[in-house]
Amino acid sequence: MTLSERALRRIRTRADQVRERRAKHVREIEPVSKSPLVKRRRRKRTRRRIDLTLSTGVGVEARLPAIPSVRVGSRLLTITLLASMTLTFIYVLTSNNFHVEQAKVLGNKLLSSAQTRSMAQVDGNLIFNIDPERVVQQLKKYPEILSAEVDIRWPNQVEISLVEREPVVEWHDGGRTWWMSADGVAFIQHGSWPDIVKVSAQASVLHVYEDPLVPVIKPEVVSAAVELSANLPEIETLSYDPVYGLGIEEVNGRVVHFGFEGDMTVKVQMYRKLVERLSARNINQVEIFLMNQDRPFYRLEW
Repeated sequence: MTLSERALRRIRTRADQVRERRAKHVREIEPVSKSPLVKRRRRKRTRRRIDLTLSTGVGVEARLPAIPSVRVGSRLLTITLLASMTLTFIYVLTSNNFHVEQAKVLGNKLLSSAQTRSMAQVDGNLIFNIDPERVVQQLKKYPEILSAEVDIRWPNQVEISLVEREPVVEWHDGGRTWWMSADGVAFIQHGSWPDIVKVSAQASVLHVYEDPLVPVIKPEVVSAAVELSANLPEIETLSYDPVYGLGIEEVNGRVVHFGFEGDMTVKVQMYRKLVERLSARNINQVEIFLMNQDRPFYRLEW
């Protein structure tokens, strides 16, 4: 066949056939799908392998099963801490180890320990809920307590130290009895008290306020009563008049008014000398006025 015939009929050579087969093979291979629906194969988790060599003398090696490695995340750690805190909180609330059973009271003479604990209101409370400063302020609301200290000790101990107002005068005020400290603060009577000065008023003269810490009478009156009683140990009870102040009433009918100002020691000395003169003249029914020690006088009673 001539070249002209090959050109017209386009007879394929062996090289043309090889090229045709290669092109067909390329078309049959489809590209890999990039669709997001195709699941990716998961990577296998790395397992930890442990090889142990046995001491058999022949070089035997044993291979144990692989142990999967565990990673503790921050979320698991947070859950663990939260659970621990919750259990601890429940234990604290329900356990008796953190509740105050009975507070210890020190320095009390006037009040009993039971009375002080009732005022403090700490028994049975959770130790974490007790504020020492708040307990101190609670105790100082009572006129019997001058100052207080509260000490908390782990796990459930409370110690209360008191400084009380000591009564110096027992005042009978129109049928009602008050104990009175040197600063004029009054409170109810608590049993008996040694060496207390007794003062009696026929009518009510004390000014009792809603606030129990406000003095019911001038402190000068209280100190004058103590000084006068010390100079008149034979007199059991002093009298008080809102006009004439402190005084005494003797058995023979003699009445003496001392007031509450000035030097009571000097006034008592003046009283004793005046009584000697009047007794020498057989004058007993007399009223003596010593409110002003510079101008004493007396008045006969008929």
